[in-house]
Amino acid sequence: MKKVILWLSVILALSLSALAISNAREPNLSTRIIIYIDSPVLEKGGAVIVSGRPIADDKWRLLTGSKSDENDHEKEFHVSISSPASMVDFVYPENGTYSFKLVPSLQNSTFNLVTKEILVGSAEIFDPETKQDIKWPSMSVIHIRGSTYDESWARILSSTFDLAFSADKPNLIDVHRFAAGRVISLSETAIEQFVKDTK
Repeated sequence: MKKVILWLSVILALSLSALAISNAREPNLSTRIIIYIDSPVLEKGGAVIVSGRPIADDKWRLLTGSKSDENDHEKEFHVSISSPASMVDFVYPENGTYSFKLVPSLQNSTFNLVTKEILVGSAEIFDPETKQDIKWPSMSVIHIRGSTYDESWARILSSTFDLAFSADKPNLIDVHRFAAGRVISLSETAIEQFVKDTK
């Protein structure tokens, strides 16, 4: 009788162990964005607006990252910015997370990059490609310290950056696509024309 009870205890323990394994939560899915800061932003400073938009997990799994972990739970994407007024608009898994990091470009890897997050929020913008209103539900504005564009300029940019999107003029913006999104850059002309204090 003791042997039967002992075996039942072992079977029960193994069953509970198997149940614990089957109920173990899958690691979070995650988008990771590495933003390389290039000249002239490194010297002059500026701002980058980072916007994350959720998409269905199964669609996210189809994306090809610059680098991925062994099980594709985390996908890393590399982009580069050179305009003092740049936006990095990307997608992340709706049941996961995202993170981003600003680093000097590879050829300037020893540069002392100083950044500051000055705004976190959301926005509704006029999309420069589709010409439709869209939502950026998660948005961060990061100031990059330099000789020309200070923090107050970066704050002005945060409220005026999309004015150039609706202007029907060529050469105001440049859009560069990558697997998880796009980099939108304002030209010098667009910066001079639209990034102004409206008060």
